[in-house]
Amino acid sequence: MANSIQDFFALNRTLVLFVYGLTFFVMGLGIFLSSRSRSQLKLARHLQWLAAFGILHGVHEWGDIFIPIQDSYLPPPWNMFLRITQVILLATSFICLLIFGTVLIAKHWQWLWVITAGLIIGWVMIFLVLYLQAPTPQDWLIHSNIGARYLLCLPGSILAAYGLYYQAHTTIVPLRAVRVMRNLRLAGVALLLYGALAGVFVRADEFFPANILNRQLIESVIGVPIEVLRSMSGLVLCLAIIRALEIFELELDHRIEAMEIERVQAAERERIGQEIHDGAIQGIYSTSLILESIQVRLENGGELSHRLQQARDVLDAVNRDLRSYMISLRTPITDASLNTELQKLIADPRFQGLLNIELECSEDLPLTPIQVNHLLGIVQEGLANIVRHAQATHAHIRFYREGVWCKLSIEDNGRGFFLQATPAGYGLRSMRDRARLLGGTLDIETTPGSGTRISLGVAGELPDSAYPR
Repeated sequence: MANSIQDFFALNRTLVLFVYGLTFFVMGLGIFLSSRSRSQLKLARHLQWLAAFGILHGVHEWGDIFIPIQDSYLPPPWNMFLRITQVILLATSFICLLIFGTVLIAKHWQWLWVITAGLIIGWVMIFLVLYLQAPTPQDWLIHSNIGARYLLCLPGSILAAYGLYYQAHTTIVPLRAVRVMRNLRLAGVALLLYGALAGVFVRADEFFPANILNRQLIESVIGVPIEVLRSMSGLVLCLAIIRALEIFELELDHRIEAMEIERVQAAERERIGQEIHDGAIQGIYSTSLILESIQVRLENGGELSHRLQQARDVLDAVNRDLRSYMISLRTPITDASLNTELQKLIADPRFQGLLNIELECSEDLPLTPIQVNHLLGIVQEGLANIVRHAQATHAHIRFYREGVWCKLSIEDNGRGFFLQATPAGYGLRSMRDRARLLGGTLDIETTPGSGTRISLGVAGELPDSAYPR
């Protein structure tokens, strides 16, 4: 039975090598094609190293299929060149894996970079020394292959596995993505298994430990080529990593949800502040006037007049406190220019990672802090709506003078919508209220599939209107 299994894999060695290479190549390609540009997670910034490892390692394994085919008609120097390239591809793939593990955890252990550089330089030195001293070119390539597995693959797999575990517990836990955490842990286990199979059980050779722990030992005990076991660990790694990529969509959902909560909170603060102004403060002011009208009818210096004055003083103190609360609830008014504030806004991580924002802002328009605050509020609400609903990749903001008009436009390349069929939400109402306070009108131009353009036009000089005082 054992012989029949070995014979089966021997006859289908080409298929085994193809599947082995394909597993890692698909993993690398899947990572490269995933949308990570909007993510702020450290894992997203460094996954390209894991992707490079997968693609390069897959191409290396395919070399065992295609290089022997070239041997039949290419001259020997070209065949040797292909063999050397294959070994360099193997080492480069392991270097990418080593760097991937290092960048995930080196924030707390900077000395890891020294070890990583030492391992890479160590393999390069072995490669060059063996070129000069190896008895035959075949020995040079075999020993270089084994050195790459010992010096680069094994530590790279361990560091990458721990890096995935570390990132899962430091950055994924706050997002409450349990399934993603499990997939990252599974990917770490698969990396450890692959590291043992590819970095410990190497090709048999005359030195320790290759003369004891080698691929022949595994094949004699289990009865299947070690490439099959490496393929299985690579398949688990591929599936776990690709399924874990959904974290970037979850992260985007969390960011949009946070923006929505922030908008609702800001709206509630504005509502409470307005109610304090229109209700409590006006009532206290009216009560104070009534007390004053009573006091003037009383004898000056009398006990009742003194008590009324105390009541008025208390009401004035309450009025000052309420006005202070009302101001603290509202969006703070900035003294900076509109262009400066817009530059800060588009650099905000909430928008920077989600949109490519182009800004054109005229500097020759004198604006009061209150006007800047209203214009900034309109732009911020417009960008928030683009992120939440438009599925756009680009936004263009312009503020300029055209004749007697001061104009603001916010345009995106999103999916658009049917304006008449869409009920106006709080965001749109807030933008129109701010436009009214500026003495202008807000217009929306949109059609499904053609993006949206929000335009504000104010005739003449911008008015000095502000929040109600």
